[in-house]
Amino acid sequence: MNKWLKIVQHLLGACLPLPCHCVLCLRPSGRKIALCRECEACLPWLISPCNRCGLMMREGICVKCLRQKLPFERCQALFDYAWPVDEFIGQWKYAGELYFAKLLGTLMAERLSLRETVDCIVPLPLHPLRQRERGFNQTIELASQIADLKGLPLDRWSCTKIKSTPAQSSLGKAARMQYLQASVFAIDKSFQAKHVLVIEDVVTTGSTVGAFTMALKHAGVETVDIWAVCRTHPD
Repeated sequence: MNKWLKIVQHLLGACLPLPCHCVLCLRPSGRKIALCRECEACLPWLISPCNRCGLMMREGICVKCLRQKLPFERCQALFDYAWPVDEFIGQWKYAGELYFAKLLGTLMAERLSLRETVDCIVPLPLHPLRQRERGFNQTIELASQIADLKGLPLDRWSCTKIKSTPAQSSLGKAARMQYLQASVFAIDKSFQAKHVLVIEDVVTTGSTVGAFTMALKHAGVETVDIWAVCRTHPD
């Protein structure tokens, strides 16, 4: 019940022109999201990430990406999974504080860029059982914000997760690779996009976005870009 009350509060807040206050310093943010410019500058931004996998490094492409072929073309993220962004995500996903989706989605739309125009944005699917437990799919919330701000089409129905897997935060790298295969996802036969932007909240080992990318490519997609809030090293 509390989750649904949070959702109703979020919808009411979206309809009322109330001033935004920064979630960190509590001062008026002076913008349409609950974060002031001063606190934004102090977030754990990824500095000089790899141009392919998005992991933090000094410059260019990391050694791992030079040695192996990734299923997706490029992964970009804004932050390391560290305070206070980890708290933002926790409050958003597990406490239903949906205004964090607007905050983080806005920052993604402002800071991340595409080298080519995409056919559509696709939120990474959540299994229906998990979505009912949570009350929403966090990647749809993010993707909706980004699609509106970027003026890009959003496809939330063509891709689904058809096999339930354990929460990825509870698994190590080897277990994630075992559970996550392209077959856990289904792509509608009518899906015609060739260049897709996939939205995820946190990428760690890359197993989830990798498996979803393979499912998309089996369905005829040629190019897959990944945008995430956080990209953190699996170690």
